[in-house]
Amino acid sequence: MKDGWKIIALLFAGVFLIPALFAVFLIYFSPLVAEPKQPVFGFAGDWRLTNSIGITERPLPPASELWKDYSSWKTDTSSETRLYIARLGGNESQLNFRTWSSTGDTPLGSQRYTNVEFTYRDATNGDYILSWSLRGKHNTDFLKFDSAVRLYQLQIIGNSADLPPKLEIVAIEGIKPSGQ
Repeated sequence: MKDGWKIIALLFAGVFLIPALFAVFLIYFSPLVAEPKQPVFGFAGDWRLTNSIGITERPLPPASELWKDYSSWKTDTSSETRLYIARLGGNESQLNFRTWSSTGDTPLGSQRYTNVEFTYRDATNGDYILSWSLRGKHNTDFLKFDSAVRLYQLQIIGNSADLPPKLEIVAIEGIKPSGQ
């Protein structure tokens, strides 16, 4: 009878315990999902966001007119991505820079995200809240403005009641897009 319990215990371990431990390993230590590399300036290729459906760009309007401009913006197809493009820079224009990390569960396990938000103050066009997020743990110093002025692709987020309006940074001139 003692041997019968040993066999049952081995079967239980083989059928339930080992696969469960393997699943826990995949969820928390998954080698299947590599974190994106640290963004670094110096990329000389096409830095703009692209997709197969199409992207339409237009210059960033004054903050007070952003939602009016966005709602009147017609594209060739209803599924085209609409992005604003703007030259941004100058450390005096960047206010309230803050960074934090968050985690979220996915089918492949818990993932960490690095997030940044700051106010961009343009003397002519007003204030905008800009945000950025990328899966993984990253040093966000590359998002701190210096004397250089770079092109940014921005996507409107939030709603028309947000003052100042909120935009997400989707691409920055000189940084390789994630996924390439």
